[in-house]
Amino acid sequence: MSSSKPWTCDGKPRDGKSYPNCSGSHEPYENYGPDCVMCGLPREAIIPNKGEGKPDITAIAVGAALVVALLGTLVYLIWPKPQSQTQSVRPATTQPANPSQTTPLVSPAAIVTTYRTLAEVPNVPSVVVNYGGSTTFAPLRSPQIVAAIASAHPGFQLRYLEPPFGRKPGSGTGIRMLLDGQLTIAQSSRPIETKEFEEAKTKGFELEQVSVAIDGIAFYVNPKLSIPGLTGSQIKDIFTGKITNWKQVGGPDLDITPISRPIADGGTPEYFHKEVLGGENFASTVQEVRDTTTGIQRVARTPGGIGYATASEAIQSTIRPLPIAKDANQPFVPPVVGNAVNKTALADGSYPITRQLFVVIRRDRQLAEQAGVAYANMILSDEGQRLVEQAGFVPIRK
Repeated sequence: MSSSKPWTCDGKPRDGKSYPNCSGSHEPYENYGPDCVMCGLPREAIIPNKGEGKPDITAIAVGAALVVALLGTLVYLIWPKPQSQTQSVRPATTQPANPSQTTPLVSPAAIVTTYRTLAEVPNVPSVVVNYGGSTTFAPLRSPQIVAAIASAHPGFQLRYLEPPFGRKPGSGTGIRMLLDGQLTIAQSSRPIETKEFEEAKTKGFELEQVSVAIDGIAFYVNPKLSIPGLTGSQIKDIFTGKITNWKQVGGPDLDITPISRPIADGGTPEYFHKEVLGGENFASTVQEVRDTTTGIQRVARTPGGIGYATASEAIQSTIRPLPIAKDANQPFVPPVVGNAVNKTALADGSYPITRQLFVVIRRDRQLAEQAGVAYANMILSDEGQRLVEQAGFVPIRK
């Protein structure tokens, strides 16, 4: 059963069991499905269920913490309180701002630029920063990157915020939460849409998208499927129903089973639908899955299956990433080489299906804008771009 809460896996089982099909240890990765998309470990291997009859250490710790918190509250209520030095970014009003009644906290000159280190970035507020959105950004929300930012700016407290009940994480959801004042910063794997820009203006602020990385969309098949690669037009014809058997593209006589997340569920399927399919509808043969993890599992057990994901998510032993050619007269280029993203091909454009990843800033001349500009500047710094590369993406800055 899938978990609605994210969980982090580093490829090292905690339950004492052996997992021979696991691809081994890796950098911590935030997952949303039942299995890790990086190594295939189930959630229970990292967060084991408590054994029957054993004392519930977590419950005891939580109980003790509640007692301490209660005592602390009593002391807080009766003890004189100094002025707090840290401000939380509260959800902004969804009503249009009235400049005559609001004193701007941020100068209009607050700009996105570049620095050498995270610590050199100026005007970083001491705030709790709610951020989230695209699941593609999960490697950029790793504990190592959060810790690096916290070390450089201790008052800048990043906090990943889950979407409201009934909504799935994704670029569109993150931008919606930013518009509604639930997020301070949104992360998106697709550009902001015109209707989103316009809605922001009706609410008295503007949205700005800042490119911070380059990512590739990889297409993967069952590892037993023998096919050298596909062209962009063949991919389009497969997902729109014009090509239905692998023998039509040089493979075996086997029905094709295209697999995708719903178009509206995230920036990756939205980008695929718009840029690769040209806005054409999915064929009736396309099987929809709730998340990338489920898609990978489905293709792994479906001989004729094909799916797609961000390139770093396609590094799996249970599937095979396909080389892609832009046109029939051009060579096939792999999105993954060995156990690493083919960053050279993504950077020089020889891999044909790439996209930019964006930090979305709420330009409201309040703390949200100051925090958004500071975060973008940190990711765009020399040190931040090295973190981007370590996370499996191509830095936007050369």
